[in-house]
Amino acid sequence: MADMVNRRGFLKIMAFAGLATGLGIAARRRFEAVTVRVSRALMGTVVNFAITGSDRAQAEAGLAAALGEMERLIALFDHRRAESALGRLNAVGELLNPASDLVEVLRHAVELSARTRGAFDVSVKPVLGAYQAGSADVSGLRGLVDYRQIGLSESAIRLNRPGMALTLDGLAKGRVVDGAVDALRAHGFAHVFVEAGGDLRASSADRGSSPWQVGIQEPRADVGALAHRFSVTDGSVATSGDYLNAFTADRSLHHILDPRTLRSPEALASATTLAPTAMAADALSTALLVLGPVEGLALVEDLPGVEALLITKDGQRLFSSGFPTA
Repeated sequence: MADMVNRRGFLKIMAFAGLATGLGIAARRRFEAVTVRVSRALMGTVVNFAITGSDRAQAEAGLAAALGEMERLIALFDHRRAESALGRLNAVGELLNPASDLVEVLRHAVELSARTRGAFDVSVKPVLGAYQAGSADVSGLRGLVDYRQIGLSESAIRLNRPGMALTLDGLAKGRVVDGAVDALRAHGFAHVFVEAGGDLRASSADRGSSPWQVGIQEPRADVGALAHRFSVTDGSVATSGDYLNAFTADRSLHHILDPRTLRSPEALASATTLAPTAMAADALSTALLVLGPVEGLALVEDLPGVEALLITKDGQRLFSSGFPTA
């Protein structure tokens, strides 16, 4: 599973033209109305906003609401905070009367785990922690990695094996981005761009407006080199790759693990997913990197509204049937 803080890098909206470049995804958008572009430090990365409206004060009020919603969700999902809902669950193995947002995210995670036969599993946290601490042998932790041991209901969340712990780094950042976009829409904004560490959601509902131009980072090149460009009108994009947070110099062991083998997947350098929500794109990009080319593309073709671009470690580009080409 991936690191919520640093796993993809971040975009930076540059100057007034609205050009963004970064380690995961780059985007550009032209506006004729008043556009407020702001960057804020959250979740250990930089969150970039572009909000278009007719009134700057209204845009700033919408931004404040979006930031407030993001902070609320981070306080639930961040396992690094001992006082967070997830931090308390990991500490004692049980959380009574959990927030509905946490139940929603965990339910999405468990459903994806079942669909991928364990290729996505939020209970991989103890193994990631061991690797990050320098351990070479994690075999003794295998019994702690099993999404089926997560008891989940509206009234309680339970971890059914002592020592289990969860990380939502593979999908929570996307859910936080979705929350920001929902808050902006509630304030009347249809033309928005929110990006956090490579997870982005964009909306341009006006038929007369230009779509967002998105570029995918070339995983074996310097920052700014793009492997592919395409347009997004309304949707979410996320990229997972082996080129950040590696535990070994050759990238054979990095921050994304196959929960079934407790090792990093061997076939892909990056996986980019286009999906209706940032949470779905976030989780699927991680799952696809683990599943590899054949199983990954088969999964995508079976999911409505989802497309993917997979790049192998030797640079081959593999597109799902409906992935946009421009």
